[in-house]
Amino acid sequence: MSIQFVATILLMTLVTYGSRVLPFLLFKGKNVQGFARNFIELVPIALLAALVIPELVTPGGSIMLSRNPYLWTGILTFLFARRVPNLFLGILFGMIVFWGMDKLLLLIH
Repeated sequence: MSIQFVATILLMTLVTYGSRVLPFLLFKGKNVQGFARNFIELVPIALLAALVIPELVTPGGSIMLSRNPYLWTGILTFLFARRVPNLFLGILFGMIVFWGMDKLLLLIH
């Protein structure tokens, strides 16, 4: 392995670990309120949405809305999870709906 490769891995480890630990170190023992608290609570949701939504809308690299089992499964699972706040049932529902949508869209196409 080259020195540059090892240095890159170490730097990436430091940045990844540091970004997770730094908020705990900065706000340890403090009661955070207002904008900072809202920011801290909403960042994980925003990051997850930024990772998931592009894959739901453009699974093959191009925008696909009508015959897209990923998008329809995501929408239906979101609606189900809003009504039934059980993580296991939400995952199970999403898997079953994806399997069904995949089969249904293949029959239609």
